Amino acid sequence: MKITYSAHQIKITDDIHEFILKRADKIEARFGEMQALNVVLKAEKHQFEVELIVTAPRVSFYAKNSAHEVFAALDGAADKVIRQIRRYKERLKDRRHHAPHREVVAQLNPDATDPQPEGDTSDAPTIVAVPDRFASKPMSVAEAVTELQVSDETFLLFFNSETQEINLLYQADDSKYGWVEPLFT
Repeated sequence: MKITYSAHQIKITDDIHEFILKRADKIEARFGEMQALNVVLKAEKHQFEVELIVTAPRVSFYAKNSAHEVFAALDGAADKVIRQIRRYKERLKDRRHHAPHREVVAQLNPDATDPQPEGDTSDAPTIVAVPDRFASKPMSVAEAVTELQVSDETFLLFFNSETQEINLLYQADDSKYGWVEPLFT
């Protein structure tokens, strides 16, 4: 990681340099893909202003903080950058769990999207497209059990509101209900 300094009306002492390195290590521990850290220090009257710019592949973070002490301003700006990194990582994690419907179908039935190989197809299963489509509202497992009891169907495919995943609920022969929650790896 490349660290650059820029100081306006302030001299960067060894203590300030060491403090910046500690904060850079703290930021890099949260976000290991850092390419550069640009630190801008400004002193105006009795106020210190710090700007941190963290550059990484496809994203950059910017924080600005001011305080009466240079170390407090550096610490506040570093904390702001760390919060931005945490929010960014949470958004990325949420995007992975909210796959579009086509991707969910492809994950549930990976063979259906692959074209059939040419040649002998006599022992290949026949896939029948069902034209029925429905848009199900997200529901809990208890709501899905109630929905299945009301309908005449033997199974129900639903979007679980608690786990944000597609689940399957079925009625067994002994009037008990089975619940399948797929595991995507």
